Amino acid sequence: MEEGMLAQVRKFGGDQKRFLASQMITSTYNNLISGVLMTGLLLYIGVRPSRIGVFLSIPLLANILQLAIGKMWNWFYNYKKMINCIVLAARFGILSIVGIPILFRDSGQPVKIWMTAMILTVSYTFASSAGIHLNLWMVQTIPAEKQGTFFAFRDRMVVGVTMLISFGAAYLIDQLKVANLEYIGFATAFLIASLLVVIDYTILRKISYERNEEKKERLEWPLYWKVVKEDRRFLRFLIYMLVLSLGMNLANPYYNTYMLDCLELKYTHIMCLTGLQVCVQIAVSSIWGKIANRIRWSRILNATVFILGVQFFIWAMVTKESIGFIYVIFISSGLISTGLVTGQFMVQYEFIGHQNTMIYLSLCACVTALGGFSGSMLGSGIISAFADKVYQLGGIGIGSMQINMIISGSILLVSVFYAKIVLNRNTERSYYVG
Repeated sequence: MEEGMLAQVRKFGGDQKRFLASQMITSTYNNLISGVLMTGLLLYIGVRPSRIGVFLSIPLLANILQLAIGKMWNWFYNYKKMINCIVLAARFGILSIVGIPILFRDSGQPVKIWMTAMILTVSYTFASSAGIHLNLWMVQTIPAEKQGTFFAFRDRMVVGVTMLISFGAAYLIDQLKVANLEYIGFATAFLIASLLVVIDYTILRKISYERNEEKKERLEWPLYWKVVKEDRRFLRFLIYMLVLSLGMNLANPYYNTYMLDCLELKYTHIMCLTGLQVCVQIAVSSIWGKIANRIRWSRILNATVFILGVQFFIWAMVTKESIGFIYVIFISSGLISTGLVTGQFMVQYEFIGHQNTMIYLSLCACVTALGGFSGSMLGSGIISAFADKVYQLGGIGIGSMQINMIISGSILLVSVFYAKIVLNRNTERSYYVG
């Protein structure tokens, strides 16, 4: 590992190092309960392939619903305790769906599916509400000049650990699936995730928390409208996030389903591809740290979204006969992953105002979620509408999921040009974290 990055991390303060450890654990947890393993569990519970994306987008729906419970934070005085407790309870709620096949084994598929949807919706709604406060707490703890190193180091450490755990779980599931016992593999993965939740809770309790004036702001509905009406620059940013999230979630929740259901790849094969992506991501993570310390997150995000849009066009060419294209996708994903994920998280802080910070962040989360959930629903509709149709393009059969990916890529490229033309009119930050 590059000595320069390690030397910078050693200079972090105690709370900054604790947040770094917390973020590494949280990212590992999130990676473990999302993606191909969550897709596999949902398919096992009985969710139809065309509806998988809707379920995977429930966290986005939760970001909309969190506005409805946002006022509950006006009742709390000990923010640190409530953030930790709500995050802990919400994460265990999400993990509890692994018990549905056992607890409701005598019930019909509709009951299992609706229970899964309700549990995930409630859990993710509270996780989203607390997560906004947790993220602001973290960003205010990490100075702006250290954020590039912070996120690059986090991602470098996380991808390796996540890969080992995920690959082990995938291999276990593939072996058990032969004997129709793959549920044991899902339960093992979620048990590991529950241990990570407890460890993260313990670390967060040791991080100091200052409840400054920004935390005392009251979340009132008229303030949301006032911010949108008066801050035109932020309004343009919200439109960008709406289009970007719509484009990403039109196809993004379905590519694991495409690999499992259409390409018929095994979990182990998918994890090997992910391993290739991880190796590339680790190799370039230090480069992203240097880039992020010098270039705005909005520019980084725009560049990586352009590549992502091109990727979705390549996805459309991946069939059983042209499986080689999939390597191009996973390698390029490794190249842009750190910049894309961190850019999505950090870009909002370039456009929010000095006052009413939580109002800005809540609005951004809500609008992004609205675009994302609408995208997943639209994607589900497109896949269902073209389910029985296959078009020939250059000798490659283009089915419903590939059509969805082409549309998704097109919208992402539109968002890139919108950002370049509209958002770059004013490049000054409204709120500089640091």
